[in-house]
Amino acid sequence: MPQINDLLNTLLTVDGIQAAALIGSDGFVINQQSSNPDIDMETVGAIVIGGLQSSESIGSELNVGKVEQNMVEYDNGILLSKISSDGATILTVVADQTTMLGNIRYQVSKLMPEIQKQL
Repeated sequence: MPQINDLLNTLLTVDGIQAAALIGSDGFVINQQSSNPDIDMETVGAIVIGGLQSSESIGSELNVGKVEQNMVEYDNGILLSKISSDGATILTVVADQTTMLGNIRYQVSKLMPEIQKQL
């Protein structure tokens, strides 16, 4: 059975994905892999939690349920975060603008159950 490191490295083989991290619900990075040394996933992890809390507030106000996935597109990149089914971890991917969004979503959805088995 592949380890979390191996699974995160699998994401880095997808064209355009620069970093992947498994983040705890407290914002601390459990594990990370990156091909871009300029990305500080510890800082990203802390900020992702704040963004997800804001999204949860919006979901609550609209009465549409809990956040499952959050994606933000920027001028030069994409940040996608998928929350585990138990809400204990978040798989976050940083990608450049050339990456196909559908492929990121597919790869993250495919790997999340495997990652959860490792926890």
